[in-house]
Amino acid sequence: MEVALLKGLSEDSSSLERARTLQYFEQLNSSVDGWKICAAYFNSDKDSSEHVQFFCLRVVEGHVRNRYSCSSDDSILSLRAVLLLWMQGKTQRKLVLKKMAQIIGLAFVIDYPQRWPMFFSDVLQCVGNGVKESVELYLRVLMAIDEEVVDRQKVHTCAENARNTLIKDTMRDQCVPNLVESWYQIMESYKETFPELTNLCMEVVGAYISWIDISLIANDKFIQCLMSYLSVPILRESAAECLRGIINKGMDPIPKLELVEGLAKQLESAKILSTVSDEDTDEDFRLRLSALVCGMGCALVNSWSKLVKRADTVNIPLSRNAIDEKLPYLYKYLNDTDDGVSEAMVPFAVQYLSILKGSNLSDTDRGNLQALLQVVINKYKYDEDHNFLSQAKDEVMFLDFRKELKDASLLLQTFQSVLSTFLSNLEVTSFVDVEVALRMMYLAGEAVTDKRFGTCTIVGSPWHQMMITVMQSNVARHSHTAVLLQVFL
Repeated sequence: MEVALLKGLSEDSSSLERARTLQYFEQLNSSVDGWKICAAYFNSDKDSSEHVQFFCLRVVEGHVRNRYSCSSDDSILSLRAVLLLWMQGKTQRKLVLKKMAQIIGLAFVIDYPQRWPMFFSDVLQCVGNGVKESVELYLRVLMAIDEEVVDRQKVHTCAENARNTLIKDTMRDQCVPNLVESWYQIMESYKETFPELTNLCMEVVGAYISWIDISLIANDKFIQCLMSYLSVPILRESAAECLRGIINKGMDPIPKLELVEGLAKQLESAKILSTVSDEDTDEDFRLRLSALVCGMGCALVNSWSKLVKRADTVNIPLSRNAIDEKLPYLYKYLNDTDDGVSEAMVPFAVQYLSILKGSNLSDTDRGNLQALLQVVINKYKYDEDHNFLSQAKDEVMFLDFRKELKDASLLLQTFQSVLSTFLSNLEVTSFVDVEVALRMMYLAGEAVTDKRFGTCTIVGSPWHQMMITVMQSNVARHSHTAVLLQVFL
């Protein structure tokens, strides 16, 4: 390595030195053996600066991307030796470690399974040394493989899709059970000494669950681990996200119903969902739990829909009952003081409304809808310290109600009750309550297709009663501008 030509990587280098370094990079990149020079220098630790390390790794990466697939046998074995040396682990910066994992992942998709069928056996042997850095690199390699092979956001060619299918099929046949066992051992071994490794391992599990056998993860051994982590502050966010990945696994409706209900019972038994409240200062954890419950609710609704199409009269009521049992958690997290937590629950609310659409509502359904509508009204209020010069709140939740809710009488009765309650005690009612009551009345006019207010001759109809309530109140003289805007505009 021409060390003098690396001076351009320094922050205080001159433009001439930077030009020489760039030229040297291009020279190494275009050379057949340039990657060997850089790999040897990187492994020697003669220069541990991040810029130099990335310089070396980028040359190695260029070789893997552009020439490795058609390399000679000697060159293939040479690179493999370098990669396995990395897997033995040594202290590296996070960004350097991620780049190393990316390079190993790129080599993997070229080599596996034809040229390197023992890839995972070789890697797991290195991980068995118990070195923290080796374990972390192993997990990051798995995430890099997921990005190359599974990530649905990445556009693949037909050839790449065929390659990815072969890789996944071979992994299922040869090594997935061993990988899963290694994940369990890592999660348990490092949960106290290096919890960041346990968190990273749960991220791996959440990524791979989409295409491996669900029974390898959705079993007592794994689920009990994840449930216990929900009580550990440094682990609980990752545990909740991992459980959500398990819930989102594509499955037939009846096994999915059993999976969700089994998990729900364990969560309820551990009192995880019921004890966490707005007073819990960890908003990120509440957000993860909200997303988890939303995933459970949406999974149940999807299962119910499939069972309805199959006319499965035995399991339809079971799935519907399971949905109704999750509604208290829907109300709880939808009504959270943090808008992010609340927003994470919206998909479940919308899907729940969709199953009631066009159906005859039972008394229980009507009660559930009223409770849900009250939550939406509450979330629709301005904050006491709202900046009225800024853009108004997002109206997504109510607009979803307006689109999906077809029971006009229920909507009007609820709004009438809210309006009467808030306007009858103007002197002691907060402006946010008065404003939202008036705004709900306005939106009700758009929500209800049966617009009989102007022509209805029935005295005492909800529309008449709401208008009389407004007229008889002193709301037109309210001191707050937000209220007056609703009255006169």
